[in-house]
Amino acid sequence: MIPSSTARMPALFALMSMGSIPPAAALNAQVPEEGEVRQLVTFAFLPGRAADAVGIYRERALPLYRQDKAMLAFRAFREVESSIPLDLIIVRGFRGMAGMDASNEALRRITTPDGTGIGALYREIGALTRSHTDQFVEMLPALGSGDPASARLTVLIWYRVPPGEHAAFELALAQTARMERERGVHVSTGRLLIADGWDYLRFVGVDSLAEYQDYVEFLRTHRALAALTAARREVVVANVAGLALR
Repeated sequence: MIPSSTARMPALFALMSMGSIPPAAALNAQVPEEGEVRQLVTFAFLPGRAADAVGIYRERALPLYRQDKAMLAFRAFREVESSIPLDLIIVRGFRGMAGMDASNEALRRITTPDGTGIGALYREIGALTRSHTDQFVEMLPALGSGDPASARLTVLIWYRVPPGEHAAFELALAQTARMERERGVHVSTGRLLIADGWDYLRFVGVDSLAEYQDYVEFLRTHRALAALTAARREVVVANVAGLALR
């Protein structure tokens, strides 16, 4: 966890003021499909510009995404506690990378009423952005259960695995997933396709920071998973009200 800098505080308060965390019933389920790939775009915005960027997504980009039948789902998350610079994470799901290709093709033909396309909107968002990263994750439905995004908070955990240990790590994840189901923890797991040195990403749903601490204590009891983890990082995020599709 890192403290927010003075420069970032206005942006964070602006995001938080856009609506309280929606209850689970307000969101559609985002349980992974077999063969699903998710794109995560993580933004750090210029000081004071986060609300403007979120406004572009809500008012102008979301109606275009609503017409994109190749996209399985759309979610937006804001920072609660983060180990990296982060204001907003956009998560979109597709039926494989071919689904992403189909989505890109469809979006090239869709515009706002004034004729603005998604490319122009992203240029506007880019002008408000200090930095961003793109990651692609191949979801593994068998290594999780439920819909983490239906909880009040979602914890994203990245894992780096020692060379040659990926099969053993996935076996350890399968054992962990069984214990998580017994505990009623909602988790999704993915194998990273495009990322900066990370191998796996897990989405964990919790209703409080205290509940996440309990989950961390639970993970410490699973020594096989810890022994196969070369590095990990975590961020805690919450749904941005009004930015969800399907």
